[in-house]
Formats: sequence, C-alpha cells, structure tokens
Amino acid sequence: MTQKDKRIEWKARYDTWKESGQSIAEWCRNQEVSVHQMYYWVQRFERDGNFMETPGDTQWLSVQVDEEALPSTGHSPILLHFGAISVEVRPGANMSLLSDVVHMLQNQC
Repeated sequence: MTQKDKRIEWKARYDTWKESGQSIAEWCRNQEVSVHQMYYWVQRFERDGNFMETPGDTQWLSVQVDEEALPSTGHSPILLHFGAISVEVRPGANMSLLSDVVHMLQNQC
C-alpha cells in the first residue's frame, strides 16, 4: 500500500470518527482500530489540513477558454482529475460554470 493510499484510508476513518461524535478511544474500540495510530493521523490531519498531496505535487496551469459553446458533433468529453475527484466536461458545457468549479476545487484541494 502506498503512502497516498494510507492517507486516503486514514482520512476516511478520520472523517467517520469526526461525524460519529464519539471520543477517539470509544470510536477505535468500536471499529477495532489502533488508538495510537488514530491519534497519529488525527494530529497529522488537523496539523496539515492536507491529506492528498505533499507540497510541490500540485501545479496549476492557466487556460484561456472562449465563452462560445464548443460544437458537440464528433467531440469526446474531457475528463479532469483533482486527486480523488473527477469532472467530465462535455462538448457545449457552460465554460463559466466550469471555471467556477475548477476555482472551487483549486481552493479545496
């Protein structure tokens, strides 16, 4: 299992614990998870606030997009990947909305 896979797995556990309202010890007993490992990951997520990437992994490229709708005949959709999130952009998509989505993802990821 890669370090990225471990972060994803522990982030899911962290989110589930946060939503449970239980103490870490109680949640770990119910889930049969090591309390010591959970404390390690809780500290890491709360300190770093970033679980998908290490610094320097993300690079953004500015793209100029015309406001006109793209012709829809004979063109395939474009897939954009942001960590675990994928966005499918089909021909004729609203470029203003796409810009807003990309901006939001840039601020969240």
